[in-house]
Order: sequence, then C-alpha cells, then structure tokens
Amino acid sequence: MGTSENKNYLNKRLLKLNVGFLLSEGPGNSREMPIDIPERVQVDEDLYLESVTGQLFLTRTKEGILAQGTLQVANIRECDRCLDEFVHTFDVPVEELFAHPANPQISVFSVDSTGQINLGPLVREEVLIEESYRVICREDCRGLSAASGVNLNHEAEPQPEDDGINADDLIDPRMAVLKQLLDDKK
Repeated sequence: MGTSENKNYLNKRLLKLNVGFLLSEGPGNSREMPIDIPERVQVDEDLYLESVTGQLFLTRTKEGILAQGTLQVANIRECDRCLDEFVHTFDVPVEELFAHPANPQISVFSVDSTGQINLGPLVREEVLIEESYRVICREDCRGLSAASGVNLNHEAEPQPEDDGINADDLIDPRMAVLKQLLDDKK
C-alpha cells in the first residue's frame, strides 16, 4: 500500500473503546458511549467503511462488559441490478458480551489487558453478513438491458430502428452462436 492510499482512511484503532473505568466501578454500573466516525475507517485488512455512527450502552457485569445498541454503518457496494457503485447505509444491532478476564467459554470477544474492547471484529462479522444480501442503489433502479448491456439508469435502450442499428447488432456476441442455431432451424 502506498503512502497516498494511507491518507484516505482512519486507522482501525478508532473502533477500540476504553472501558477500564467501568471495570474498576464494579458490576451493575453502566455508561452510554457515542460512536461518531464520519470518515473512512479501516476495519480490517480487507474491509473499509465510509462511516460508523451510533450509540452504545455499556454495562459492567460480573463476566465483563455488555455492549448494547445500534451502529449505523456505511460502505461502498455494487448495485446488484445496474452494477454501479453506491454508498449503502444500514444498521448493525450490537448486543455482545466482552469477557473480562478473557474466557472463550463465555464469549469470543474480550476486554484486552489495557482495558479496551475492540469493536472491529464484531462490526466486520456483521458487515460481511450484510454484504451477502442483494442490494440495489435505489428503488427505481432500472438495471442493465438484457439485449445490449446498457445501464438503463444512464441511457435509453437502443432500438433497432434508431440510427440505422440492425437488430442483429443488439445481440450479445457471446450469444451469437445460439442465434445462429435458431436461424439454422428455420
């Protein structure tokens, strides 16, 4: 990665929250923690988000820190209909126990030795699940033309009679062999 690329995102350390004060206060104490990262942030080696905002309610339990709330996450996606890139914003519900001390039998997430919780792995999991769903750039997305492959959001479907275009020219070249087979049957 070049140094110019490193300047357009924030480091994933921003997704770490210091909860040491809650650990020292004992079970039953809680705090609200606003999350407001309006700039591009690197969540993991392979995942960048355009923004992360929301409110978390952190509660000290005898097992560790319970994080509850909702984060609004924005990431760049490709429309499944027209293939244009767009910023997809969605909610990530958070209800996770960060064990203290670390105990894989209680939770896969834990408070580290410096009293911080890392939201990165949790957010990454939720974003990857969201990315498995189909999304479109807008409700009225017209998609791609089945005949010519033109993005119908940007230009009209070319018609055979327009500009002297031959109907055979609108056939995808990869499908021309199939058209030839149909023509041969006639």
